[in-house]
Amino acid sequence: MTDPISFKLKKHFDRYIHDPIAALIAIPLFLILKILPYKLSSYLCGTLMYLIAPLTSYNNRVKRHMCIAFPKKSSKEINKLVFRHWFMLGQTIGEMPHINKMIKLGVLETDGLEKIKTGPAILVGAHMGNWEFLLRVGDLAGRRAGYVFRPINNWILNKIQIHRNKDANADFYRKGRLAAIGMASKIKAGEIVGLTGDQLLREGINVPFFGVETPTPQAAAIMALKWNTPIYMVRIERFNGIRFKMTVEDKLNIPTNLDKEKTTYEITRLISSRIEEWIIDKPEQWLWAHRRWGK
Repeated sequence: MTDPISFKLKKHFDRYIHDPIAALIAIPLFLILKILPYKLSSYLCGTLMYLIAPLTSYNNRVKRHMCIAFPKKSSKEINKLVFRHWFMLGQTIGEMPHINKMIKLGVLETDGLEKIKTGPAILVGAHMGNWEFLLRVGDLAGRRAGYVFRPINNWILNKIQIHRNKDANADFYRKGRLAAIGMASKIKAGEIVGLTGDQLLREGINVPFFGVETPTPQAAAIMALKWNTPIYMVRIERFNGIRFKMTVEDKLNIPTNLDKEKTTYEITRLISSRIEEWIIDKPEQWLWAHRRWGK
């Protein structure tokens, strides 16, 4: 079926006008942050986000989401948490150009990498702490991992993002059919793959997330069952401003007394539940602005 004219016009507008203009703004800002010392870049972006983000419509979304997760917290507690969240999200943005440098300087402590140094494994992380470190877990363990990524809507910035992560010593698979093929080939070759388990996936299965039945990615569960592959949760925590810890947790206990459908559900529920625990422990470090519970 031919696309409606309005859709075609919007598509052309985005590709040839909107995206190039947005890229012309974003690229110089990124280069400036890259030139700055990583601490200055982190705290500068944190401060700017702290001052500007509460004035945007995203602030109401963050508050709404926090109220879903923490219904017993007072408005004062929620507001305090919101401001801390914006500051840390700004820090994460400011640190993105410096990830490799920060690792070399020793700001990232690791624990449990020996668990994934050999054999196939499925790694599941979340948008916490500074999730850019998740793309280095394979390399830090001496492996070339495969990661699933969701393309940035801006096609120019997406190409830059792909190029920027070339030094992660990893293969990247665009979300969808290509990701499924890429991950399957990795696991069958005895290698490791990584994905996040805390984003809304309309094609996912409903499992509880802070008490709300929420469409959740089940790819990790499906692959684990199909190829008898262990799942390891990978947690990133921020400490004392710009200190981090990456923990490869013990492999997930997969139930063996259920049928395939129920086991897929239970594995997905366990992953979601563990991410919940991380968020409860350090709520300001999660990416609250994304639409985890839909619109």
